[in-house]
Amino acid sequence: MDHISRLSIDTRNLFRDEIGNGGISDQDITALSPRLDKLRIQIKNWVHNKETSFLNLPTTTNIVDIKKKGQWIASNFKETIVFGIGGSSLGGEMLVRTLGDDQPLNSVRFYDNVDPSTLVELDSVDWRETMLLVISKSGNTAETLSQFLTVLPVMEHQLGGERVPEHVLVVTENKDGALYLLADELKIEVIEHPAIGGRYSVLSVVGLLPAYVGGVDIDGVMEGARSMVEQCTQNDILKNPAFHSGAAQYLHSEKGRTISVVMPYADNLRFVVNWFRQLWAESLGKVDASGRNRGLTPTEAHGVTDQHSQLQLLLEGPDDKLVTFLSDPSFRFQGRRVPMRFQNIPAIKPLAGHTIGELFVSELKATRTTLSRRGRPNRTLALTERDAYALGELIILLEMETVVVAELMGINPFDQPAVEESKVLTRQYLGDIRSVDGLI
Repeated sequence: MDHISRLSIDTRNLFRDEIGNGGISDQDITALSPRLDKLRIQIKNWVHNKETSFLNLPTTTNIVDIKKKGQWIASNFKETIVFGIGGSSLGGEMLVRTLGDDQPLNSVRFYDNVDPSTLVELDSVDWRETMLLVISKSGNTAETLSQFLTVLPVMEHQLGGERVPEHVLVVTENKDGALYLLADELKIEVIEHPAIGGRYSVLSVVGLLPAYVGGVDIDGVMEGARSMVEQCTQNDILKNPAFHSGAAQYLHSEKGRTISVVMPYADNLRFVVNWFRQLWAESLGKVDASGRNRGLTPTEAHGVTDQHSQLQLLLEGPDDKLVTFLSDPSFRFQGRRVPMRFQNIPAIKPLAGHTIGELFVSELKATRTTLSRRGRPNRTLALTERDAYALGELIILLEMETVVVAELMGINPFDQPAVEESKVLTRQYLGDIRSVDGLI
């Protein structure tokens, strides 16, 4: 079957032909192919089995019900507030900020922290015109519970206790979790969280409901996602885009390039990086069967701004990084033009007659070429602004690449055992606080 793709994947600057001996070859990638045989079988199970997986979400998620609920919210409220943290928030915010309406009928705000200096904003919310979406897979997330419980008395005061359920929706999986029990006691509707980790849940109700309320073309997102799923079921490691790119990144990590720099040359694509950092860090930061600490560290550099802060490090600092550029080729045709009238000034002459967009894409090309000439590996993923189909492709590609790298590293990309200790200690320290001295 022919696949329509609106996502451009350019990996040439990962290879020896472009960056010299520090690069890799297709032969190197092909040599890894047998190590992905188990994953090939697993992929087919993920796609075709009834059990929920990130790869079958594009075909199993009930888009019709999500739209109905989203239309009801958008028609009855002026604002939607989302309480959640990590995967409960990052995916939906990425979709809204990247693809949503500039002036939506129902604005969507995300709160993914418990910083009291930020949460003070909630004091000015008119809950009569606001829907609250509370998301926690486990239902026991301390931060999300605290967010909800601290605004609940305000909502009850403004609305009356009997009307609070009309203004709150809960998304959770665990029927024994505190959030589910609270919803049951308060008679709040519960939407079932899919049986999948939060960082892989963006293409479910978790990400799609706030996205739809915010004006996102979720049909387009899912169409693109389905296309990339089909491409990622190919067995040939050189034709499967996630196998090819994932294996290439793994090979570079074995050369010591364990820092993954994502550099979006588009302001709205910065939210893709926020989502990706959790996906990459929490999936790959593990101890393998031999006791070796594995992982690739995701970090952001923002084009063009960080050409003036991080580029020097990328060019002449330690050769421990692989750069992924996110670009929008349509920017070339956007922006105002620099007038010709001052072209007699030397520094202005190269700019005269060109649009801001032409400068923007030229800066990307220059950064990419400079890195390559110095043997620093980089790749470019290009998608047009507000292209829902392309973003759907990108989401599946990045998720699948994560799984491929994890398989080659011999780790489980779907758990996060180490963070549980911090959660336990947080509750312990909270209980220990008796005075200001107890805070330090």
